[in-house]
Amino acid sequence: MRLNRFIIPGLCVAVLFGCGKDTTAVDTPPPNATVRYINALNDTGSVDIAMIDQTQWSAYAKPLAFRAGSAYQVVDATHPRHIRVFPTSTNAAVTSQIIDDETLTFTPGTRVTLLLTGSARANTAHFVAISDDIAPPPAGQIAIRAVNASTGAIDAYVVPRTSTAITGAPTFTNVAPLTASAYFARAVIPSNATGAATDTVAVRATPAGTTTVAASAQGPAAPASPPGDVFAAAGVNSQYTKFSVYFFPAGVPGSPQNAVANPSLVWFADRNPCDAGITC
Repeated sequence: MRLNRFIIPGLCVAVLFGCGKDTTAVDTPPPNATVRYINALNDTGSVDIAMIDQTQWSAYAKPLAFRAGSAYQVVDATHPRHIRVFPTSTNAAVTSQIIDDETLTFTPGTRVTLLLTGSARANTAHFVAISDDIAPPPAGQIAIRAVNASTGAIDAYVVPRTSTAITGAPTFTNVAPLTASAYFARAVIPSNATGAATDTVAVRATPAGTTTVAASAQGPAAPASPPGDVFAAAGVNSQYTKFSVYFFPAGVPGSPQNAVANPSLVWFADRNPCDAGITC
């Protein structure tokens, strides 16, 4: 924050710091972690999530729909953080209801996804912390992992397209509920002269031990960077990108998610190409 100076003819009056010196206060970050929220509550509508113990260096998501995620946010990790989840509403009587209330501790220097899961209707909503590794994949590669946000174990396959038949061993085997697989490194999808991806990569998920596909999703390609832009976007055609592909259950019948009739996969970028460790 820049502190204003007031100049009176013949007299210099400076606020706090004296005259003739341009001074800027610096807000030094505390030891911190990087946090995002992903909503896997399949029996209620959108939610608002807030760290309520302090205003600065806190992570928020308002509103956050089922199967959506927030951006990563830097949070103070010097003490346990008090987090509450509320229904999204313009009705104060509704949005003042508390879906979840818990206190979590973060390790400085880490990147974490807080996966909101359980049941709003049964009052079992809670966060599961998923560690997101930002170590870069090798040059010329991307990394993909499967995260299971459902209640049954899954297998998952990294394939060229969502129409590719399931054959051979799964890329990710028997991923337990509310856990993440290890990352799988594969060659980056090449781009053409305009920066567009020339091929595709997809993930298909099945109930563990079967080849019955429950959900499929194609990986996102990064658009071409503007001329002179050195910060490449995340994508299957951007080396050093890391993805988590989340498997979500179907919506609960009779709930606000009733229309979500089938399980689904959603790609989230854990690491952009120019994150720490790589000079772009």
